[in-house]
Amino acid sequence: MSLRERLQAIITAADIEAGLAVWHIESGRRLDVGGDVPFPMASTFKIPILATACRQLTDGAISLDSRVPLADEDKSMGSGILPYFESGLAPTLRDLLTLMIIISDNTATDIMVNYLGGAGVIEGYMHELGLSDIYFKWNCKELLRFAFPPEVADLPLEELVKWTTQNDIRRDGLVFSKGAENNVSTAKAMTELLHKMYGDLFPRDVRAVAFDILRKQQFTHRIARFLPLGVKVASKTGTIGGIRNDCGIISVSDENHVILSLFTEWDEAPYWNKPAAHHQRVFEVETAMGEIGRAVFDEFAGTG
Repeated sequence: MSLRERLQAIITAADIEAGLAVWHIESGRRLDVGGDVPFPMASTFKIPILATACRQLTDGAISLDSRVPLADEDKSMGSGILPYFESGLAPTLRDLLTLMIIISDNTATDIMVNYLGGAGVIEGYMHELGLSDIYFKWNCKELLRFAFPPEVADLPLEELVKWTTQNDIRRDGLVFSKGAENNVSTAKAMTELLHKMYGDLFPRDVRAVAFDILRKQQFTHRIARFLPLGVKVASKTGTIGGIRNDCGIISVSDENHVILSLFTEWDEAPYWNKPAAHHQRVFEVETAMGEIGRAVFDEFAGTG
């Protein structure tokens, strides 16, 4: 059975919709399953943000040592720790980028998006790189509002969180759209971005900053789930509703690297208020993602 056939079998067995793309860096071998299908990026859109920051670092437009004061109006719902800190804290850009990637801090993300010039600057840079299938329209705070009915979308953060304990999010809104009006990418486009970042897109010192942060990823229960102990993965996950994504570079060895971008979607609606069933279904989906990661690792373990 070919690698593509094994990957398709895992997807089918898990009863998920998926798009994935693989690029073995040293040999140049590439393959995909649904790699041209757009998916909501969820927090994997933080990779394009990181790339844009690297571009501005390269140009001397920003400095990693610059500090940005935290204000209450900066705080966004969802993942992260900055919403729990007092306003006035002044993390460096390096701190914000690190929080954005390794624990997917949405507040750090939105501060960085604003600092870099807004969503249009990030999308524009992706298209400048020829990555015309990556669209970035909304920061975290803006995007998450679309998950709620209009009558509650503008409630204060604390009230929105309380609302979600009794009500399901909107499953038919923009946040789950696969169109260019949302933050979307194909697996092939994300893999190409990671390939460019690993290559000569940025000077060595800037590239080292990006991958040092990506390798500190704290969420390692998807493509890295079943990899041998000690294998390094530079990655970023993404989650919203039934979207479960993970994109990164697996270091099979010091001279052997493979990029895997994996976007998945499953019907979460029947499970949102059934905690045990929900956890079981998430376990099944993320187990499948881990099986995909391991199949890719095993395919290239003897290469290089």
